[in-house]
Amino acid sequence: MSKKKMSLGKIFLIFFVVHIVLALFMSKSIVIGEDPETGKMFSLVEKGTTMQDDIGLSIQPDKFVIENNIENPEQFTWGSKKIYDFFDKFFGKIGATNWFAAPSTIVNFQLWRTLFFINIFFIVLAIYLRKQLSFIPSKAQIIVEFLWNFLDDLVEETLGAKNKKFTPFFVTLFIFILISNWSGFLPIPGISEPTKNLNVPLGLGIMSLGMVQVLAVKKKGILQHLKGFCEPVFILFPLNVVGELSKLISISFRLFGNIFGGAIIATVISALTMYVILPVGLTMFFTLFAGTIQAFVFTMLSLTYLSLEIGEDA
Repeated sequence: MSKKKMSLGKIFLIFFVVHIVLALFMSKSIVIGEDPETGKMFSLVEKGTTMQDDIGLSIQPDKFVIENNIENPEQFTWGSKKIYDFFDKFFGKIGATNWFAAPSTIVNFQLWRTLFFINIFFIVLAIYLRKQLSFIPSKAQIIVEFLWNFLDDLVEETLGAKNKKFTPFFVTLFIFILISNWSGFLPIPGISEPTKNLNVPLGLGIMSLGMVQVLAVKKKGILQHLKGFCEPVFILFPLNVVGELSKLISISFRLFGNIFGGAIIATVISALTMYVILPVGLTMFFTLFAGTIQAFVFTMLSLTYLSLEIGEDA
């Protein structure tokens, strides 16, 4: 056992020394993590960017292109120039300066590209699991059945047995957010967590809370539902409306803030440590652990808000 520990220690020591030599004397750095050009998890690259450049390129690529006068923004399409040209025409030309034509070509290109891959993954996963269903379940079937039963029990306890029909919605919501949060771990150029873009958490929040309001009106009637905003006195109607809107801000910005903040922290620490060892742990923490927690929190908040309106005790 001691020999294995010593050998592992020597490997890390040699790796660290080699990295320092490359960084100090050859202006190169060993990158462990996604390389924006090749998508490889392990590569040797020139040190030509600052921490600010790394943050700008990963968080605000359109602004980075403008500020650095990059003449060939198509390099961020990774071989999909025709699709990029469509986004460039639809979402605003790179270099536009007025507020109404704020460029968002690269950001939207990466977002829709990632969402496309996620949807394809969902379809393939559903087909695969359907074909693998059997009386003696496989490992994949066991995992999915465990997740389904877990959320199904939560829905029953929160909304009541008669509302178990909402289980598919909450299972889909959880899996979508989970895969979106985990997508940043893929070593594919241009793949960025959709939930790092405020439009996605905000859209999910509008969908979830919009469903709550529609079902509340369906159960209580529109007059009775509006009457609830006037309790305990009519003068509090505006405050109650603001309170409902604050749920949307809270649930959306909580998801966005955690994923976006995690991405910035990982980028900053990676630049400070020259991508040695530590970024791998940070990526696993913010992507796998924190991503799972935030997916569960968003799902549970959506379930709780729905229970307040249509639950058995509502």
